[in-house]
Amino acid sequence: MNLERSEPQRAYPYGGADTPLLPLAPAGGAAQETAQAVAEWEAANSTITGYEGPRPPGYSFGTGQNDTAAGDTAGIDDAIMHSYGHALGVLSAAPTEVAIGAACSAGGTLYVTEQFYNSDQASYNAGQDRFRAELAANNVYVSSGGTVTTVTDATGTGPAANYLPQQPIVAGYGTGFSDLYATGADWTCSGVRYPPGSSPTSPLPAPVTGIAASPSGGGYLLVNGQGAVSVHGDATFHGAANGLALAAPIQHIVPTADGGGYWMVAADGGVFAFGDAPFFGSMGGRPLNAPVIDLAPTPDGGGYWLVAADGGVFAFGDAPFYGSMGGRPLNAAMVAVAAAPSGGYWMVAADGGVFSFGTPFFGSTGGLHLNRPIVGMATTVDGAGYWLVATDGGVFAFGDSGFFGSAGDLNLAQPVVGMAADPAGAGYWLAAADGGVFAFGAPFFGAD
Repeated sequence: MNLERSEPQRAYPYGGADTPLLPLAPAGGAAQETAQAVAEWEAANSTITGYEGPRPPGYSFGTGQNDTAAGDTAGIDDAIMHSYGHALGVLSAAPTEVAIGAACSAGGTLYVTEQFYNSDQASYNAGQDRFRAELAANNVYVSSGGTVTTVTDATGTGPAANYLPQQPIVAGYGTGFSDLYATGADWTCSGVRYPPGSSPTSPLPAPVTGIAASPSGGGYLLVNGQGAVSVHGDATFHGAANGLALAAPIQHIVPTADGGGYWMVAADGGVFAFGDAPFFGSMGGRPLNAPVIDLAPTPDGGGYWLVAADGGVFAFGDAPFYGSMGGRPLNAAMVAVAAAPSGGYWMVAADGGVFSFGTPFFGSTGGLHLNRPIVGMATTVDGAGYWLVATDGGVFAFGDSGFFGSAGDLNLAQPVVGMAADPAGAGYWLAAADGGVFAFGAPFFGAD
C-alpha cells in the first residue's frame, strides 16, 4: 500500500507532482483485531462482505474498507488498484492508519480486508476530488461497474458518460495508470509459505513441545517452543516458525492426513499452516481466558478445533462445535485434544479426566492416583480407543488400544511432553522435552 502511495505522481494535486503521499501507519489494537476477524469470517464463509459493525474505540472516522479475494497478493493488488472505489482508499490523502486482515479459505483463496482510519470527512471528500483528477491526468476512465481502465481509444469516441477528461499520459507512467500498481512481496494460500531459508533443525533446542507421526508410520517430526522442526525417518519438512517473531510459544505440531503439511498452534491461539495444511483462522490476537494447549483437525481436513486449558473449544473451517468445558469447574487444566475419525473429539485434563464430545467415552484415569500429571493423548486408527501419557512416561490404554510399554520405570532426564500413535501399526512414540524419543510397538527413527 505504501509502495503505491510513494509514487510521486500520486500526490497530485496535493503538494505538487513530485511529492508522494505520506505513508500509512498500521492501526493496531482493536482495529487490527477487527480487521483480522472480518478476513477470517469471509474466508470461512467464502464471501466478501463490507463490515457494518461499530468502529473500534479510538477511531473517529473510517474513510472506507476494501474487501478482496484472489489467488495471491498480486491478484489482490490487481483487483484493488483496478477498481475506482478501492484504489481511492489506498491513494487518498485522508487516512493516516490502516488495519489489514488476511485469511485463507478451505479452497486456498486469499481473503484480504483493508480498513482505513483516523481522518475527517472533509479530507476524504478532498481525496475523492484528487483521485478523479489523477485518473483524468493519466488517461483513465471509470466504467459503470467501477473498474479502472486505461483509455485506448485516442479519438475519445467511447461512451462519453464514462470518460473523464482526456489528458496526455504523465511521464513515468508507462502505458497508463493500470500498469503501475506496486505489488511488493507475493503470498499465496498454497505451496511453500514459510520464511526463505527455513530448514529442519537437529538437534532441536529445548524445550521440545510435540511429536507428530508421518501417515506411513515410517517417521515422525518434533517441534520445539520456538517453532523449529526436526524430521526423522520418512517425515517431510514443510517449514518452520522459528524464523518468525512469535507472541507465544508453540504448543504442538499436527500433521495433515496425507503428510503434505502440518499445523502448529501457539499458546496465544495463533495457528501456523505449512505445506498443504489450510489456514482456517485462529485465536491469535484475541483475548483468551486461558492459554490454548492443542489443535485437532477434522477427519476430512477441512477445519480444526483449538482447545484452551480451561476447556474452551474454538471451531474453525468445517469443524462443528460439539461442546466444551469452558466455564465449568475442572479439577485440573486441559492438556490435549484428539479428534475421532468418525467425528467429535476427546479432551484430557492433567488428572487424566477424559471428556467426550460427539464421540464415545472409553475411560479415564480421572479417579486414580497418578504419580505424575497427564500431558498427552493419541487415538487408535479406528477411533475405538486412545492412550494417555504422563510426564514420567507412564502410558494408560483405553478401548481397543493395546499397551506396548511405557517409560514410567525409567529415570528420565526431562519430562515427557507428548505422544503420537503409529498409523501403520498398533504402537506409539513418546517425546521428551530434551528431544528424547521412546518407541513402543513402533519403529525407532532417531531422537534429538
